[in-house]
Amino acid sequence: MKAKFLTDCKVCGGSGSHCYNDRADDDPRFDYSHECRQCEGEGKIIDEETLDIRMNDVEYMIEGMMTRIRLTSDTIKDLNKGMFYELVTKYKNRLHTQARALARLETHLAILKTY
Repeated sequence: MKAKFLTDCKVCGGSGSHCYNDRADDDPRFDYSHECRQCEGEGKIIDEETLDIRMNDVEYMIEGMMTRIRLTSDTIKDLNKGMFYELVTKYKNRLHTQARALARLETHLAILKTY
């Protein structure tokens, strides 16, 4: 999944190193190379903008799922008051599914925050 957020380093152009020549005639025998400090020689860096957008999307989904859980819980309470017991099991199952989805979204957000 990390590969989705990687882009080529803008400093070294994705090569991972810089070549330079301090000779006036640019003789290739005197080329020197050193590791790029921006990407630490990997040639790829994490695209922070894409990562931030994805994290905001997941946070928005978590808020929406919490709202759905709250509404489902209120519905279960109303069904118990109205003695619609045959529907209570259906909504309890739905509540359980929504709770699992919320846990997955929170895990996904925690993974995104590690990058």
